[in-house]
Amino acid sequence: MAQPSRTERKSKRRKTNRILNTAIAVVVLLIVVVAFTIFSGGGKEEAAQPPKPRTETQQSSANKQDEPSSDVTDEEEGTTDQDTTDEEKKEDEQEKKENDQEGVIEKESDEPNVEKEIENPNWTGVGTSQSGQHTSSFDSNSVDWKEKKEALSYATGIPQEEMIVWYISGDGPQGAIGTISPKSDPNNAYRVYINWVDGEGWKPVKMYKLKHNDKGR
Repeated sequence: MAQPSRTERKSKRRKTNRILNTAIAVVVLLIVVVAFTIFSGGGKEEAAQPPKPRTETQQSSANKQDEPSSDVTDEEEGTTDQDTTDEEKKEDEQEKKENDQEGVIEKESDEPNVEKEIENPNWTGVGTSQSGQHTSSFDSNSVDWKEKKEALSYATGIPQEEMIVWYISGDGPQGAIGTISPKSDPNNAYRVYINWVDGEGWKPVKMYKLKHNDKGR
């Protein structure tokens, strides 16, 4: 078999080199395209933006939402405390009334038109806002007169707003006598003797349950 000539060998070598160079160029081109695609795509991504600062109004609104709702709680606690105080006051008043009733002494009286005489060693002064030397007053607008009425209400158990005061007169320099009856039954009258006690106010001493239709002294 005849061997290829030198010219044929050179021609074949050139063809092979062209094929290799072309393949290398294609590979390099692909690498360039891929690299460009990667880097150009990453450049289009937006960087993460820092949060915008809140306006004063937005911050105030956010703070209000974050704060615990204490108004309702305080109001409920205030209402509960007030209810408890009122309950305790009513219990104390009821206990005082019961204690006062335990010492009541009723007896027949020789006084004309008196149904019975009532005394109670548990009676105390009703308290006073007056200070200094006491002077009994029968002025219906005076503090002393109002405290006399309070003592009459205390002795009889008739609330002042439900009480008819027929009269209040003096009984010595530091004593007074009042005749009252409930508005619901004006004929059911009581004559109450009260004395002034320094620092304690007017204190009931004794009380007459009068016969019906007799409100005279």
